[in-house]
Amino acid sequence: MNKITLFRWLTLISYFGLMIIIFCWHLWIKPLEPQFISITLLVQLGPLMFPLRGILHGKAYTHAWAAYMALFYFIIGIWNASAEASRIFGLLISTLSFIFFTGCVFYARYSGKEAKQTVETH
Repeated sequence: MNKITLFRWLTLISYFGLMIIIFCWHLWIKPLEPQFISITLLVQLGPLMFPLRGILHGKAYTHAWAAYMALFYFIIGIWNASAEASRIFGLLISTLSFIFFTGCVFYARYSGKEAKQTVETH
């Protein structure tokens, strides 16, 4: 397995892991009050929708800016990890967002280099 494939898989697994953990936590594991569910899911899952198409299509540019978005989720994770009641959720979000960040940065780096080499050889 080459580096590009490895970091692409890390990105995809952590990206969808973030979606699943946030969704499951707020709806089943530790449900919110009914009036807060929709706004909380919109604020926490909404930003993850923006890079979806580019990440699925393997666009290096999308991976590059999505790495910055991963920092938002890292902050959410640390925030939740500081509270006793949501420590596990916070640690999961922090870990997944760190993997997402790493996968995005290195995928963008290596796929960009490969694209540049391909252009130079033609």
